Amino acid sequence: MAIEINTKVSVGDTYGKKVGNITLEDAKFFGRPNFSGVEDRFKDARRKFTVLIPNEVADQLREMGWNVKTNIPTQEELKEFPDREPLSHLKVMVDDGSIVQIRMGEDVETLTVPAFGVIDRSRIEEMDMEIRAWEYDPEERPGNYSARLVALVANIRPNILEQKYGRL
Repeated sequence: MAIEINTKVSVGDTYGKKVGNITLEDAKFFGRPNFSGVEDRFKDARRKFTVLIPNEVADQLREMGWNVKTNIPTQEELKEFPDREPLSHLKVMVDDGSIVQIRMGEDVETLTVPAFGVIDRSRIEEMDMEIRAWEYDPEERPGNYSARLVALVANIRPNILEQKYGRL
């Protein structure tokens, strides 16, 4: 079964030597996000996530300098799963200055940094985000950018108890 990626990608205006911010509408995580900053199996405790990028724009973003990776299925994987397609993704770091908002129905809440971990455990129905470029090392690797989260808005499906009793 192929993963359906309906993400709309738009790139903002460049300013100076920097690339413009990327806006992703109807974005989807690739793997588990780590907004809480819990140490993972590789002893990495940075707040980060990976977002799927449509394959048709991955090359364009790479040409701009974004560090978009593409996982191409191996022959063995294709034998077992013949409809498997390449998946393009971008790792995004979450800073203390990032804005994270969740929506449940009509309620909108801006999360504080310690509460960012709510996203890790949520059932997200729809998610939009803005990502800015951060140049790795302008002297040694000019034009190579990592991604930093500017803002994220996620529509979250409340669980059954929250629907019955409200947010406690």
